[in-house]
Amino acid sequence: MDIYKIIKIYQRIESPKLKLLGILLLHLLRRRYLYISLDPALACNLRCRMCYFSNPDEDKELHGTFSSEDIQAIAKALFHRGLKLQIGCGAEPTTHKGLADIVKLAKECGIPHTSITTNGNLLSLPLLQKLVENGLDELIVSAHGLEQKTYEGMMVGAHFDRFEQLVENVACIRKEHPAFKFRVNYTVCADNVDNLRLIPKVFAKVKPDVIQLRPVQDIGSTAYTNYSLKELTDTYDEYMTPVITFCQKNGITCLYPNKENLACINEENEQHEHTNSAVDMLPLFYLSPRKGWKEAFNPYTETFEQFSKRTHRVRFMVRTLLKGTQPEAQYATTKALNYNVG
Repeated sequence: MDIYKIIKIYQRIESPKLKLLGILLLHLLRRRYLYISLDPALACNLRCRMCYFSNPDEDKELHGTFSSEDIQAIAKALFHRGLKLQIGCGAEPTTHKGLADIVKLAKECGIPHTSITTNGNLLSLPLLQKLVENGLDELIVSAHGLEQKTYEGMMVGAHFDRFEQLVENVACIRKEHPAFKFRVNYTVCADNVDNLRLIPKVFAKVKPDVIQLRPVQDIGSTAYTNYSLKELTDTYDEYMTPVITFCQKNGITCLYPNKENLACINEENEQHEHTNSAVDMLPLFYLSPRKGWKEAFNPYTETFEQFSKRTHRVRFMVRTLLKGTQPEAQYATTKALNYNVG
């Protein structure tokens, strides 16, 4: 299953009501439509400047690990409705000892697409091989620089040589598993935008299937403070347009904002107002081992269907369709940027 083709088709549907109707039908027919995001451990080996792990106060609050029993319960209650499982959403998944088992369980439960987002510094070749053998469809590597000085300056505690080795390891894996997908998420800010020119060189041995250009966003108190996107807008044609062109010429899917997107999200960063519609939020289901996590959804006592009934999911969708009401607070998010898929 090509998850990016599905995203592209979804984006081409202009009517929010038509999208919501489709989600409602999938829900009622008990089909897969959930984008399950899972942080199996709230920990990280790095302290990236643009991440909340760089804030000592936040870092103290970020702890917890799902046990193997927790993972089994989550899978039983939720995985049968998953269209995609995204492992690693705000923390580093390679800090969880049972990572390969989670991937294997997702495959056994029939989830069509499973991906892992990681900084890659703990991802050895043997572990990567095991993940792929267990059914991993896609590896997503986060990077905040493409040369040693920028990479290690933005990603505190990281080693650029490990990133380079990971790229070589992916090239090795692809020889035996050509369908295995490799994606790079590049968080772009004023201090690293010039590194985009290095993409053809850094990925000469193995071209990513997907490159996402993610403008920096204010996610709270971090060590990084320059959230203005003016420089990104001013240098868009110099640095970002060539990446989009490179992707188009090499058959790489590019997820990128246009200038209008950047202007929109820059205003939102200044106003601290970030909301998405119910259409965007309803398919998302996030789980992490934060204190009290079972209060929102307890996989030991309820399935997704029971959770949906308790939270009046169908009623909410029908009311929104018939009355055009605004999304409720529970569907708020800080990820308000829409990406073009090219």
